[in-house]
Amino acid sequence: MNDVLIAFSVFQLTFFLLDLFILTKTGRNIARKSEYTWFYILIVTHMAYLLLNSLWTLAEYDLIDLPRSVMMLICTVSLWTVTNCATSFFFFVVEKLQLKHLQTGVGRWLRWLPAAFSTLMIATTSWTGLVFYLSEEGYFVHGPMYLPTLASVSLYLLVVAAVAIANLFRKKTVFLRKANATLLVSVLVIIVFILADGSLAKASILPAAIFSVIVGIFITLQEAHINSDALTGMNNRRKAEEYLTDRIKSVSEKKPLYLYMGDLNSFKKINDTYGHAVGDEALVLCSEALKRTIAQYGGFAARFGGDEFLLSCQPDKSNESDPEALIRDVNAFLQELSKKTPYQLRMTIGYACCTDPKEPLITYIRKADSMLYQRKKAAGAGR
Repeated sequence: MNDVLIAFSVFQLTFFLLDLFILTKTGRNIARKSEYTWFYILIVTHMAYLLLNSLWTLAEYDLIDLPRSVMMLICTVSLWTVTNCATSFFFFVVEKLQLKHLQTGVGRWLRWLPAAFSTLMIATTSWTGLVFYLSEEGYFVHGPMYLPTLASVSLYLLVVAAVAIANLFRKKTVFLRKANATLLVSVLVIIVFILADGSLAKASILPAAIFSVIVGIFITLQEAHINSDALTGMNNRRKAEEYLTDRIKSVSEKKPLYLYMGDLNSFKKINDTYGHAVGDEALVLCSEALKRTIAQYGGFAARFGGDEFLLSCQPDKSNESDPEALIRDVNAFLQELSKKTPYQLRMTIGYACCTDPKEPLITYIRKADSMLYQRKKAAGAGR
């Protein structure tokens, strides 16, 4: 057996087993449902591509004899799995980065056009020969629409690259910059592998390119799962405690750190009246208001648990005189975001001023919590 074929077979089997491993290690709680769904589709489609590509390669090297109709079917489905991998990757990015213009309105439908075009062209090529056909000797031959069909789904990769580059130059957190850098590298790897794909006469190295994307996404999801809340995308309690423990070490009377604890008023009522799905929506809207607010103050925000959130910021010349300003801004954003909901969103927030670096974090959290519940009691705000 040809040495190239042996190496190729080993790599194919390795990729397949690693796909299975990643699939078993990627639980539904690792990301939002929409993100998980598209990542799951990407892995399963890649596994199907590996099987089909292996069958085709074995036939190319005359190790198995398959009827012409079966070879045509293998080629058709195999090419479709490649385009579906690109589509799944793109839709994962849309959900991961919450690209609103591609999730709502006209954009929600336009995003399907490249996938629909390529699927139609590939599905009908058995009769038209426009994308590809098999020669008399059984070799794969490109048709006149082969490159336009691949170019249509390549638009997905270009959009991902453009978004990733744009986000790298915006003021994002370190984690978000790293996530966008990973996406950009993934696209560049795919492009390099596509350009190098012609180096093997009877085998494709595209499986390796697609697998590199899967690994990049898996690593990103694992890192996000460790430090982020799956529902809201905010920092989680673990990250908050790690961040604040470090920041408190440098506080003083001249450089205080404000720590805020807040929860959503009447959250139980929203859940009981509209259901838990709407309750989750309320939490996401709440997190959006907190992210917008904290971006103005250059601080830190996290979901601490349930409907309870934590924020912190260090006063500067623009906000040192009034720690209540942040609280007013949060509720102003909540009022704006809840205009289109059947419920009103408002948070009760307490805070503590951290000035002693020897004081443990839990002491400041308890002080902020104490103010929070005193304010809720005084206002009669229910949970």
